[in-house]
Amino acid sequence: MATAISNQTMKELQLNILEDVIQFCEENKIRYFLSGGSMLGAIRHGGFIPWDDDIDLCMPRPDYLRFLTEYRHERFKVYAWELDSDFRCTYAKVADLKTILEENADFNKEIGINIDIFPVDGLPEKAKNRKWFVSYMIFLNRLASFLILKDLSKRGFLKSAIIAAVQQTMKMLKVERKLIGHVIKKAQTYSFAQASYVGVVVWGYGLKEIFRKETMTTYLTVPFEHYQVTILEEYETYLSQIYGDYMTLPPEEEQTATHQSQARWKEE
Repeated sequence: MATAISNQTMKELQLNILEDVIQFCEENKIRYFLSGGSMLGAIRHGGFIPWDDDIDLCMPRPDYLRFLTEYRHERFKVYAWELDSDFRCTYAKVADLKTILEENADFNKEIGINIDIFPVDGLPEKAKNRKWFVSYMIFLNRLASFLILKDLSKRGFLKSAIIAAVQQTMKMLKVERKLIGHVIKKAQTYSFAQASYVGVVVWGYGLKEIFRKETMTTYLTVPFEHYQVTILEEYETYLSQIYGDYMTLPPEEEQTATHQSQARWKEE
């Protein structure tokens, strides 16, 4: 029987992946920054949010595409639709090949403990066009999230029934792979290089994650656990827009991990 991996060991393995990814990015001049709850953890806790269970990075789309094609490691593997169209996820994961992660998501691949990497894409110049485009991407992302969900028991009868119906319809029409591809290709409608506004539109915080490009491309270094990591220089703008009063802890009952995942060592 495969040995279970503790939450503490899981975090240590994620940090091992993070260390190698950071080293690769710095050696190859690939821009990245710690994002979402990971950036919040770096600022508020100096590392992981105590109850958090993942690490999130962002990369401008040109750097993201370079990373997907150039990163190699004997133990860590990049999973991305751009590399394997059977992969059911709109962003990339770098996973530990010696482990298996069990979570409430079916990516159509057996994936180990991992960190998430999200591309930052260009957005329309006009505010109303940005809002329309991001709202459409939110809709697509919702469909993609329905596609990968496994356990619907905690979502209530009506919501579970709707999600199950959507899943069955997509499977019947055999559009699972096409949906993921459409999200990724649609996200690249607007050139990152030429855009004044950018954001993560393949997942994430939707309309809260729209920023001027300067905000998402100017960086500083801060501690994260026992590493030095890159975050946004305008982290206050980023964290306030996404989380509001980000330095105030949420109520104790909300201090729970998002993914509730478990991991085990892969049998040799």
